Amino acid sequence: MRVLIVGCGSIGNVLAKAAQGMPEIDGIYFTDRSEQRAKARAMEYSKGRLASYDDTSIIKTIDEVDLVIEAASQEAAKRFVPMCLERGRDIMVMSVGVFHDDAFRSTCFELARKKHARLYIPSGAVCGTDGLRSAQGRIDEVQLITTKGPNSFQDVPYLKERGVDVNKLTTPEVLFEGPAREAVRFFPKNVNVAATVSLMGLGFDRTMVTIICDPRSVVNSHQLIAKGAFGELKAEIQNVPSPENPATSYLAALSAVSALKSIATNVWVGV
Repeated sequence: MRVLIVGCGSIGNVLAKAAQGMPEIDGIYFTDRSEQRAKARAMEYSKGRLASYDDTSIIKTIDEVDLVIEAASQEAAKRFVPMCLERGRDIMVMSVGVFHDDAFRSTCFELARKKHARLYIPSGAVCGTDGLRSAQGRIDEVQLITTKGPNSFQDVPYLKERGVDVNKLTTPEVLFEGPAREAVRFFPKNVNVAATVSLMGLGFDRTMVTIICDPRSVVNSHQLIAKGAFGELKAEIQNVPSPENPATSYLAALSAVSALKSIATNVWVGV
């Protein structure tokens, strides 16, 4: 099996380390907007291979691999998801917030159906998604409360426009409260979990999200609350931030590794 990893940041590196140790995977292609970064990453692994980011070359690489993994950004997902699905190629998406765009999501989901390609979305940094998936159609309300430290909210345009300097906070402060559709648009690097929860539950407009910055926090906390005919679900997790990117929880990368192992071995537990 050969995989193409789009994005050579923290999640891409965790995936690469896992793939290097999997006997089912014999080739790991790397591509990134920075060719220098992709080349450096490819040289770290004996299975590593460099793939050019330009359209003509990357399409050739996509045709050669069995799975593409987007681990870069919503912008990259917008480009690679339809490109892969149109060619009948399976793709795993980490920047799930890209699917807040209804038209784009509809196009991609329809392409997956028509082209018999698989679109994988790992559970990410939140727990309790198995319960949401099982309760679909029997849910009345879903709330996600995310708490992170100041390092996770550096250079967020939404906060800059409102004059919020998270580095000056001395007590916990609510940065955002509203529907998931707006949360993933304003905080594209912080709450992909809100998109995942929305897709599994009530959608982007009825899933309510609260984002809190706590200057004392050294973990990324997610609390998921759902109520409905099925009963009531409460799940809370405190994630260690990724050493390379504090905006990302380490568990998000581990969930992608778990999905990759299931895809490579074709053994799924808990589906």
